[in-house]
Amino acid sequence: MADRNEITGKPTVLKELNIGLIKDALKKSGQATRVELSKQTKISQPTVNLLVNELLADKTVISLGAAKSTGGRKAELYALNMKKAKAALVIVRECCFEASIADMGLAEEQREQIRRDKRQSYLQQLVGILQKMRQESPDISAISVGVPGAVSEEGEVFAIPPIPEFEHFALRASLESRFGMPVRVTNDINATTFGYRLLHEEAKNLVYLYTEGKKLGAGLILNGILYPGVGSFAGEVGYMQLGGRSVEEIMEGEENTWSLLDLLAQVAVNLVCMFNPEKIVFAGREDMEQLLPKLIQECRRMLPAVALPDMDIAEPQKDYYLKGLGGLGVALLNQDIHII
Repeated sequence: MADRNEITGKPTVLKELNIGLIKDALKKSGQATRVELSKQTKISQPTVNLLVNELLADKTVISLGAAKSTGGRKAELYALNMKKAKAALVIVRECCFEASIADMGLAEEQREQIRRDKRQSYLQQLVGILQKMRQESPDISAISVGVPGAVSEEGEVFAIPPIPEFEHFALRASLESRFGMPVRVTNDINATTFGYRLLHEEAKNLVYLYTEGKKLGAGLILNGILYPGVGSFAGEVGYMQLGGRSVEEIMEGEENTWSLLDLLAQVAVNLVCMFNPEKIVFAGREDMEQLLPKLIQECRRMLPAVALPDMDIAEPQKDYYLKGLGGLGVALLNQDIHII
């Protein structure tokens, strides 16, 4: 019986794979004819015709009309319907919430900042915000939430001093059970790093180093993919040891013998030695533009030329955080796209 179930299940799996390949081809090319889809996906023409008809029927794909004629019969052009499904995006901060909606093309709408209501718990207010978003936009099919703390692979939040209520709380499971749709919960620096990557696709291996006040954190992109590490601990550079003390202890110590320049340079060098990224992006400080030339000089002094990465400053006007949440949320809408 098990063998029979396995065999009868294969056509369904194959169909999902083929649909994913067609959607992926349309996402990459923007538009294509049925013949072009068959060539790009290596799927037979009859199967492409059948699946495109199904995708047209459920409005996943839309027709753009006839393509330019090359002398024969005019072919029809197709594209993904970017408005069919949307993701609700919510940034949770200690003082407020920031909410937005993104379609499958990452176009944003209805951005709003909501003040923290201390009469409610953070969870109650977050749920209320999401309920309101769904009422106003019924086509929301996924949720992406960013928090100022670490997040396990299972969506449990930890190491979140600004919001003790969420400490060791299974936020993803809680929201999925309430809303019946896929949910992603992401650390703020990781989401910001992913947002930077979406807007700078040329950097496939990078470190996003963020410093604010006496806190320092990093996000990692390896081979174009956000890398959280085992236990979602990658990038927690505050625990990095320098001279017998952690970076966090050095930054918070009253008798700090390290200058910020020396500290950032040493952290950057250690990250280069571990990951050898092609780029390090510095963010969070207004004086980073003045610090950067000296940082490059210090790193050049400690590293061989071949290992020295490109170093840059994140554009302060770009909202990488919300862009990253949008990218992670939209990925939940495209779960039938498989990489083979």
